[in-house]
Amino acid sequence: MTAIKTLKQFRNKFKVTKLLGEGGYGTVYLCVEISTRVLRAVKRLPNVKDTYTSLCPRRQRQVPNEILFLESISHPSIVKLLDVYFDEDTNTWFLVQEYHPGFEELFSYVNNNGPMTTRDSSSIVNQLIRVVMYLLHDRMIDHRDIKDENILYNPKTKQIKLIDFGSAAKLSSEPYTSFRGTDVYIPPEYYLNRKYSALPATVWAIGCISFILLEGECPFDNREAVKTFTSMSDFKDPKFLRQTKRVNFIEQCLNPSADKRIDLSDISAHPWLQI
Repeated sequence: MTAIKTLKQFRNKFKVTKLLGEGGYGTVYLCVEISTRVLRAVKRLPNVKDTYTSLCPRRQRQVPNEILFLESISHPSIVKLLDVYFDEDTNTWFLVQEYHPGFEELFSYVNNNGPMTTRDSSSIVNQLIRVVMYLLHDRMIDHRDIKDENILYNPKTKQIKLIDFGSAAKLSSEPYTSFRGTDVYIPPEYYLNRKYSALPATVWAIGCISFILLEGECPFDNREAVKTFTSMSDFKDPKFLRQTKRVNFIEQCLNPSADKRIDLSDISAHPWLQI
């Protein structure tokens, strides 16, 4: 059994330097390892609900699902979990992860620089497909919150890193009937039928990311826009419509009918991704 490291041990090893970001599933800080001066990203998870925890065989206790999943995966496009600490007094977990100074949120990069080139967009989407295929098919894990804020991007190397497994779940063959993730990336079948399946939902999220890369903004402003979406003609003359292959790819990913949406296993063969 692996002993749980304490908050005191964390404070003896790391010094918090600044806030990197925060969201619905935790707060991330930049920390420096005191003895080595190596920078780490530390995610603080306060008061995790019992329904979001599972028994960890290594530690013989309940831990957040995020820890359980991150410890079971290893992929160059996923930020690596290095260590875990726990504060018994406040029921707070501290996840010590890799920090890559050349990376920034894809959301921030696009927001600051505008739409990306076809080649760079295609490269990012290809990398994203490979990492979700690894998670869904090799590890049976569904991230459930694929969005630009959960993808780190290095503009020099063109590499991506997927982060934040706070919404993740074991892949289920049964449709989801509860909401997890970010509302404007959830497919319309959830808002219409109160259920959605993992693989078509992942394709929908990939379509949203592709739209953002090529257009510079999210295709949907709110849940109602997702719910009432009918076809590409709903969009007001997006820039990417000038190239047929890009239009066709996004159109197949953002088909409002889950049954007619392109299959995840076929998506990487689309001509737009062969650049």
